[in-house]
Amino acid sequence: MPDLEKLEYVKDWIDRLADGVDPTSGEILTEDTVLNNVDLSRCFFYISDVLRQVIENNGEIIKQSRRKTKLLPFMLPNDLRNQIKITEAPTMITQFTGRINGLIDDGSMRKLKVTALTTWLVNEGLLCEVVINDKKRKTPTKAGEKIGISSEEREGRYGDYLAVLYSESAQQHIVNNLEQIIAISNGEVVPS
Repeated sequence: MPDLEKLEYVKDWIDRLADGVDPTSGEILTEDTVLNNVDLSRCFFYISDVLRQVIENNGEIIKQSRRKTKLLPFMLPNDLRNQIKITEAPTMITQFTGRINGLIDDGSMRKLKVTALTTWLVNEGLLCEVVINDKKRKTPTKAGEKIGISSEEREGRYGDYLAVLYSESAQQHIVNNLEQIIAISNGEVVPS
């Protein structure tokens, strides 16, 4: 039987890496480090979720059946909303959404969709769609920049890309408007 305390310790380190923080020092990882790669961050979030499930099952790995079960719509009670981690360092929307989804039981509930957040941000005039190299991209508008959304060119595994970053105030703005975003994610509101 695995040592649950050790699993929780490892999960904490993985969570920090997923959030772009050096688990040994607490320092924000520099943008040019491989540990800040979007794909690696997604892997860290996935590993963290697997570890969470193992910890919740007292160290046992439970194989889930592949049969389709009807998942409940995404919801986040107020006590969990207060636990959403807002970071001082600017973060990408996938990382921020991953932290929100990490608070729910994803075995019984649908996850909050990243596209729901970006759709809401476009609807609010905080992001706009542009075409860059024949691909649609979202970039911050002047209003988006005022609340703390920025963008920067980055080099990734598949070439250069435009990273959209959300400051502490932008993250808080999203949390303050989570009801509208959840409605879009659950298909209760038709995006414009």
